[in-house]
Amino acid sequence: MIVDANHLHLSWLADHFRAQATLGLHYFPDDDDRSRFEQLRRNAAELVSLADPRETSAIELSFSRDKGIHTPKAALAFHITGDDGECFWRTAYLAPNRQLPDAVATTASRLDAAPPTGPAALTDSHTLGLPDPHTYLLVYAFTSPRSGGEIRDAWPEPDTALQLSMRGRTLTDLPDPLCADMNPPIVVSPAAAAICREIAAMAAKGMMTTSDPYNIERFEHLRDLASGVTVQQFEYERFGPFALNPSAAATGAEVAIRDGLGRVLLIRRSDTGQWAMPGGACEVGESWAAAAAREAREEIGLEIDPATLQLVQAFDNRFITAEETTIPVIAVFTAEAKPGRTAITMNREVTDTAWVGADELEKLDLFPGHRTKIAAVMDYFSLQLSQ
Repeated sequence: MIVDANHLHLSWLADHFRAQATLGLHYFPDDDDRSRFEQLRRNAAELVSLADPRETSAIELSFSRDKGIHTPKAALAFHITGDDGECFWRTAYLAPNRQLPDAVATTASRLDAAPPTGPAALTDSHTLGLPDPHTYLLVYAFTSPRSGGEIRDAWPEPDTALQLSMRGRTLTDLPDPLCADMNPPIVVSPAAAAICREIAAMAAKGMMTTSDPYNIERFEHLRDLASGVTVQQFEYERFGPFALNPSAAATGAEVAIRDGLGRVLLIRRSDTGQWAMPGGACEVGESWAAAAAREAREEIGLEIDPATLQLVQAFDNRFITAEETTIPVIAVFTAEAKPGRTAITMNREVTDTAWVGADELEKLDLFPGHRTKIAAVMDYFSLQLSQ
């Protein structure tokens, strides 16, 4: 499968607009904003239809089925080594009704292999050069006592773009999303540029008339994105079709900011009054680590280079808490900062911050799931110090 850059950029741009439309419609907009986000969803479908063989109406209908928090989708990539040394991949989206630990444990049982303690790597559909909706892949490595041929016979290769994109790759040469340009210059055809101008005009008007402060930010972002394209004279050839609406769990990111004493910086959430690590939903068009860095910047004004973040673990909120969650799959990263030399400015989602050691955690009312996550973070700190 080879998709040229212009097709990829068109798909990614449309996916970004689609995600913003879904989010805008999710957060109870007034009638005027609802009309704008419905137009944005229609415009996203029009962009896709420039290169997709399906009719615009069919694409828009698929987009209209989007519900809830729209984030990059969660998928799993299993790197399997048989006892004969043969290595290969099996990939799948993580279904919304399936928990991450169950999916990993089921695969381990299927392979008669020990389950890995955590992901070996993270990668991303943009980095893999796929036009599919933005997808994060958690990569797990398994070593099976069964032969590669036996496993292949029992587990046929999925006929999907995700699977095809992993062929010929080794575990060590997976493309790193942090080394890729997630926001390349977008070159579009004149037909796509006309749609972008329509979006920019809608967003500019929305900025001036909406009463929702979050939508002001959303419209400003849409205006800048739609206005920032470069126009060249060409037409898109039809390709695909590719998956429009794969069903998968939503993704989020959190960051454990540590100091030299093993303490972690926590925020007090304005919505529940509970303590937590900075974090939130990931956004289409950014890497998983970049999402964690963005949340730290937005919530406490801390600038973190995503390339310096280290993955602690991937969690499924549904597995570690009985509380209802809209963002089940969370990657927790860690970064280092120095108290007293770290300027902290809180946004409207945060009422307080504190540096907290392991002995102080029991006294705090922590946001659901965060006791488990912070315990894993503390164990990770101890392991790092011992090495």
